[in-house]
Amino acid sequence: MLGFVFVYAAFALGILGAFVRPYLGLLVFYAFVFLEPEWNWRWAIARDAGFQKYLAGFTILGWLLHGARFPRRQTNVTLATMCLVLFLLLAWISSFFTISVEYTEFYMGILWKIIAMSLLAIAILDSEKKIVVLAWVIVVCQGYNAYQINLQYFTDGFCRFAYQSEWGYKGDNNLYSIFTMPAAGLAAGFAIFSKTWKEKAIAGCILLLQAHQVMLLESRGGMLGGLIMIILLIFLMPKTSINITIVGVGLILGSVLAGPPVVKEFMSSFESSDSLDSSASSRFSTWKAGMDMTLDYPFLGVGPYAGQVLVPQYYEKSDRKDAKGLHNLFFEISTGCGIPAVILYFSFFSIIAFGSWRLIRSSGTMKENHRAILTGALVGNAGYAASSMFSSGALLESSYICASLGAAMLLVESEPLSDSSSLDLETTDNTENENENENGTELPSKYFS
Repeated sequence: MLGFVFVYAAFALGILGAFVRPYLGLLVFYAFVFLEPEWNWRWAIARDAGFQKYLAGFTILGWLLHGARFPRRQTNVTLATMCLVLFLLLAWISSFFTISVEYTEFYMGILWKIIAMSLLAIAILDSEKKIVVLAWVIVVCQGYNAYQINLQYFTDGFCRFAYQSEWGYKGDNNLYSIFTMPAAGLAAGFAIFSKTWKEKAIAGCILLLQAHQVMLLESRGGMLGGLIMIILLIFLMPKTSINITIVGVGLILGSVLAGPPVVKEFMSSFESSDSLDSSASSRFSTWKAGMDMTLDYPFLGVGPYAGQVLVPQYYEKSDRKDAKGLHNLFFEISTGCGIPAVILYFSFFSIIAFGSWRLIRSSGTMKENHRAILTGALVGNAGYAASSMFSSGALLESSYICASLGAAMLLVESEPLSDSSSLDLETTDNTENENENENGTELPSKYFS
């Protein structure tokens, strides 16, 4: 009952707050995306409650009523957002030529909402505090789910979400592991760069739960993504004694939690072709089918999400006639929307990642929260990209909002905004009086160029 009351109270706050301050609607929207209240309180809340649909609609409406302000101009972020918009446009054009209306309508119905909200986040997140609070909401909400998965394992002695049933409504064990990667990256950023030990401890505990969750779900793609995240985090972080100690303790605890079964499952990905299990072996055949299909339909593909319909025709040594997923982010987009769409899709993430990388490596005086967000978003989406090579996460919201957080922080870094001591939840115009110094004298424009 308490869960029911909490969820609907938060929903009402998001709906009403979106009119007054669009940031509130955005905050509750992504809280629900990562918390999945329809699943966590499924005995009291219907699966088709439609929370996210209403929250997205009212947040967009609130943003329009407040003047529909667009983010400040910054070359990298502007180019990245243009790539994402053009990707959506190509997907839409491709949808007119789809070979499967059913699959394409399902795909496009989700995709445009995800992209719209991620672009809206860049527009609304105009201060450090807004960005940091949303990032913490994402980490805590996904951390609660990681805790529930760990709790089920330690209670029953096995994880039923690995193969027996799915966790939540995001998909199977592989998809939920992919969904976790960006949130885990943000948790890692806070664990390393937070100002206080309390924040470091909270983020570190959540990160440990997330890491063990991926192990329990037995997702080889998720494990590979996690390994890449660790390597990248170690490379990017300042090599202080505190950071080395934190990473060392985390690696020791992770090794203890992994155990022989997890190591065996992960290492099976690198066995010879004769020793691969049926799941791993079939992926190579599916990827070959995806490559051949991409070469046959290079410009607009066969329709968003419709490539799986043709997989049986390209699949070697198979008599199956039903659709088969491509289990690969690159081929899902290339076969569905064409090679140009793939380039635009990955450019969105790559441009933001490159801007973050350059700023992290060149700036020695960056604020802790800025470094935490930029590093966390970069590391998290690196894990997302790696794990999505084994099962596509194009319809999962986490990578998009993680990139949006990085883009918003790049904008804050390029054009610092004055943060008040209290959390400013409303998107406001901060240009008034910005050209005056403390004596009221107008300053030359070069200070703000």
